[in-house]
Amino acid sequence: MNRYTLLKQIIENYIDDHGFNVEIESNIKDTSYDKTNDTYLCEFGENFKVIDMDVIAKDVYGNIYKSGKTRSTADAFFVLEDGKWYFVEFKNTKIDTSSLKLRVQLKAYENLHLLFDILLDMTEISRELGCIENPIDFIRNNVIYILVCSEEKNIKEADFIRKSQLTKKQYVPGFMEELNSSVFKESYLLTEKNFYREFIAE
Repeated sequence: MNRYTLLKQIIENYIDDHGFNVEIESNIKDTSYDKTNDTYLCEFGENFKVIDMDVIAKDVYGNIYKSGKTRSTADAFFVLEDGKWYFVEFKNTKIDTSSLKLRVQLKAYENLHLLFDILLDMTEISRELGCIENPIDFIRNNVIYILVCSEEKNIKEADFIRKSQLTKKQYVPGFMEELNSSVFKESYLLTEKNFYREFIAE
């Protein structure tokens, strides 16, 4: 059983134990859906399986721990064969507003809180992942947070990304620097086209 399948099974067991019946698996295209504009940021990735973090936050965790507000989580979560964990947030809008930047940061922290609360609750079967003995250290060495934005709506940022990748580096905007330096292994910005080339294209 690969790590993605094991993580999915742990979360599903947690959901069953708390009496819920929801489907948590989705794909890149569907989790990139923009309800405001009724469109998909990523018109690809139907076969790239991910865990829909919004479903867990709203339909499970938010009903177990009622706070009076909707928890902020990234859209998608997946694990690659190299063992790295990825949280992905899709934004089909301009990302240069202060309120959006704050929400991106908040989602990063709430994702970790939600996921590791579940993993610690399911300790017996989570031990195999090697992530709960020292969660902070594990996150800094293995978890990556990606913000995927519309290239068309963020021309300036798309150019920064292109220039960074010419030097074999990822582009880290200022508001993600704290996440990149003290929380995650990496935290960076991509456009949907960059994301396709990095994760979907053969």
